[in-house]
Amino acid sequence: MDLSKIVLSILASCHPYSINPILCFNFTENINLIRQTCRRTNNFNLCVASLESDPRSLKADVKGLARISLQQVLVKANQTLQIVGKLFNQTHEFEFFGTCIEEYNKAVSIELPGAIIALDSNDNGGSKQGAANVRDDANLCEQQWASGSPVTNQNHAVRDLSMVAFGIISILG
Repeated sequence: MDLSKIVLSILASCHPYSINPILCFNFTENINLIRQTCRRTNNFNLCVASLESDPRSLKADVKGLARISLQQVLVKANQTLQIVGKLFNQTHEFEFFGTCIEEYNKAVSIELPGAIIALDSNDNGGSKQGAANVRDDANLCEQQWASGSPVTNQNHAVRDLSMVAFGIISILG
């Protein structure tokens, strides 16, 4: 079920005579936490949209939001790697796609899993570094083309989500 439908159904049931006022309070509190957290990132709209698209965000604390955000970067980086791989197989242009494949392989197999592990062990510096590295990977892929790559939108999405994750992790210390 889409989070927006969940939100609407909970809001519809949140009135003074609600059967479960605690649910309404927790829901409102968690939506406020998402918004307060996202205000401290470099991209409020993307942060809110991405976190509100995941139902786990409604029950998460800031560390949980950071973890969800890193997992979203991992999904987007994996999708981008798949697209880059298909384009390489069609064109065999190693000069351009080779770097992208290398960078995204590193992002999905080392940097993002490492950032999640670091976050889980309260190594916020290591987690932030992982998010920053993935931002750099996306930028490096994009820079292979003088006038925009065939995966510009994907590179920008990975870069922007990485920076949202970085911002949330920064709140933790």
